[in-house]
Amino acid sequence: MDDVTARFALSPTMKIEDCQRFHAFLASASDKHLAIECSAVERLSGLTAQMLAMACRCWSANALKVTFVNPSNGFVQGLALLGLSELRAPGQVSA
Repeated sequence: MDDVTARFALSPTMKIEDCQRFHAFLASASDKHLAIECSAVERLSGLTAQMLAMACRCWSANALKVTFVNPSNGFVQGLALLGLSELRAPGQVSA
């Protein structure tokens, strides 16, 4: 991806403060492709998953890409437990 890509690294366990930062990031990056670094995720919270699902849908509607970079086992399992495995599209970057 290039300079029109906004990048954000998810914390191992997203606390409310982390989710607030993530929300602010999403609001400021609405016109850019997203690269979400997921390698540190140990547990995926419901709030984080909701924001990821919203971002995937909204960015897709605007012909922009959301890429999950280096998804950890915790990230992948969290998506699966929440019924959101489809968010990991075939084009996602794995470790």
